[in-house]
Amino acid sequence: MALAQHPVDTVVSLAREVVGPERAEPFGLYLFKSEDPGAELARHVEQQVFFETFGNTPELLAKEYLPYDDASIFLCVLDQRRHVPAAMMRIITPSAQGFKSLDDIPPVWGISVDEMFERTGIQTRPDRIWDIATIAAHPDYRGKAVMGLATLGLYQALAHISQGTRMETLVCILDMPVFRMMQSKLHLIFDRFVGVEPMPYLGSPASIPVWCSLASAKERIGQADRALHDILYVDNGVEAVLSPLDLPQALASITEVTAANHRRRGIGRR
Repeated sequence: MALAQHPVDTVVSLAREVVGPERAEPFGLYLFKSEDPGAELARHVEQQVFFETFGNTPELLAKEYLPYDDASIFLCVLDQRRHVPAAMMRIITPSAQGFKSLDDIPPVWGISVDEMFERTGIQTRPDRIWDIATIAAHPDYRGKAVMGLATLGLYQALAHISQGTRMETLVCILDMPVFRMMQSKLHLIFDRFVGVEPMPYLGSPASIPVWCSLASAKERIGQADRALHDILYVDNGVEAVLSPLDLPQALASITEVTAANHRRRGIGRR
């Protein structure tokens, strides 16, 4: 049974186990494999937010994302004082199962992924793509200051792990208000696919498929906002309030997930 259906004390108990001894920083960054108990903290936020915002039930989310679970990792920001999850990001890594955001392009937008990539001029291998399948902040962490920190933590964790891997490109489908918010905060790092317009998608009245070159994003942010660049890529500026990701452990978990998928099915090409 998903944690969203459990009492609050169950969530608190699990978060307390993950955080361990009392931490000085109010918030902390964590990465979980799909089968890790801590992944339920990320799913808890995902379920609450997607039901509240789009009417997506836990059953619908399971139906949509369970096929990709073996290839999924979860970034999670935990409130280390209240022992609750504040924000999450589900990332689908390369596997023969493919990517949720790309698999939904033909039935919803009526265009093949190959044509969409060719039209946009994108040349990248499937094993160099990551899919940001979901991103969400818990309702308690949506005040300007706190939500900024929670989502900033997710972006920092993503930047750190991307630098330690061979990933080149991010893809995702974003609700239009979320897309505009992320573009504003991250200096337009996402690009739209040529000729692809917003469409209704999983309860969102208007969502848009987008992509991001990780190398270009780093350069763009460095030129536009040096302070943000240092927070995301150098870990400079928020250490007192946000304990960083345990990067060696996070990269080891990602390697474990990708290696398991290679052994299980191999990585197919589109």
